[in-house]
Amino acid sequence: MNSAREECSSFTEKLTGLFSEIVTKSMTVQLLRDLDDLGLTHSQLLALTYIAERRKCTVGGLAEGLHISHPAAVKVLEKLCRKDLAMRSVGLQDHRQTEIVATAAGRALIQRIRVERAQRLASVLDRMEPAERIAMMQGLQGFVTAALRDEGALDALCQSCQAVLPSDCEAFQLISERQLMPAAVAVS
Repeated sequence: MNSAREECSSFTEKLTGLFSEIVTKSMTVQLLRDLDDLGLTHSQLLALTYIAERRKCTVGGLAEGLHISHPAAVKVLEKLCRKDLAMRSVGLQDHRQTEIVATAAGRALIQRIRVERAQRLASVLDRMEPAERIAMMQGLQGFVTAALRDEGALDALCQSCQAVLPSDCEAFQLISERQLMPAAVAVS
């Protein structure tokens, strides 16, 4: 019995690794290459996304959120500011801290990339059978819920920006099972 479980876990680990790599490389890295005119690196996109999903954050918060050093966060932030995608200001409550916000251009770019990424995902989903799409969505929902150990974990995700209870998403809509499943069927 243990052998079957270990074999299943090993195969699942390989599949999830492959799935993650496909999503990261095909849906994001290749997208950035295709949108070369943006001159945005994957690290800069991650930082800009982190900043845009919050009303404001600090350099320390950015470093902690991305699991990078403070100097690395400063460096990526400087590049985003030079491209007018993020903006720094002195903290209102603590003048020793720098507050970071995404500019309108930065938020628009994140939205543009999300739309393009969704289109690329849709083209892959279109090549799947309807029952496979539904099974995939149900499986991913079950996996995320189990991983987060919270039955309502997916209910806190914004349908528009995929952040957990975002504070600055203008199109903030919570995903619920009622919204999720009809969308899966509509894709078929």
